[in-house]
Amino acid sequence: MTGSLITENISAAYGSAQVLNAVSIAARPGAITCILGANGAGKTSLIRAIIGLLPASAGRIVLDGEPLSGLSPHARIGRGVGCVPEGRKLFPKMTVEENLRVGAYLVADKRLIGQRLDRVYQTFPRLAERRQQFAGTMSGGEQAMVSIGRALMSEPRILLIDEPSLGLSPALVRDSFAIVREINKTGVSILLVEQNVRQTLAIADYGYVISQGSVVAHGTSDALLNDAEMKKAYFGIA
Repeated sequence: MTGSLITENISAAYGSAQVLNAVSIAARPGAITCILGANGAGKTSLIRAIIGLLPASAGRIVLDGEPLSGLSPHARIGRGVGCVPEGRKLFPKMTVEENLRVGAYLVADKRLIGQRLDRVYQTFPRLAERRQQFAGTMSGGEQAMVSIGRALMSEPRILLIDEPSLGLSPALVRDSFAIVREINKTGVSILLVEQNVRQTLAIADYGYVISQGSVVAHGTSDALLNDAEMKKAYFGIA
């Protein structure tokens, strides 16, 4: 497992609205790389382009030296790209375990699926207790666990996580960031999209700041905390 993801000059649009302009980032293997920026900056669009839900009009995406551009979303998942989407996107009328099994839909080996379920339940003991509960009846924090667990069922080399703290209480936000850190410790590379600057930079190794679809700053977490371009892009401070 390595998980080195590179985007080179990725551009994309929704119709006539350009949302990404020659975005180049490098998510290092075994590291937590973050994407910061205000609402509408292009963060989620970048995630959608990497996973294949938003066609790129230019540039290329490479995972561990293998090009992903042109592949379908399920093919990219098969190559090792996992995704925890913004808003979690669970199936509310399916049980916890049914939602988790969706994450392994490319796997035919029942024994292997069972092993992956066991690992998810070890990571999230609460889900083991509630495996037959409908996902739509769970709290926001529990649903976040299911969404992350579902992504882990594909055994990704790199995990794209889009706004994991969205809609959570401050206590659950802390728990969410702790979970991200623990998953990274198992060797999974993380590309984390967030608006919570300080908590994100506290766990990230390296980061990029996006404004109006372009990278305006990048560097180590410590460097970004004091970067003038980040303050301008994120807080509107000149």
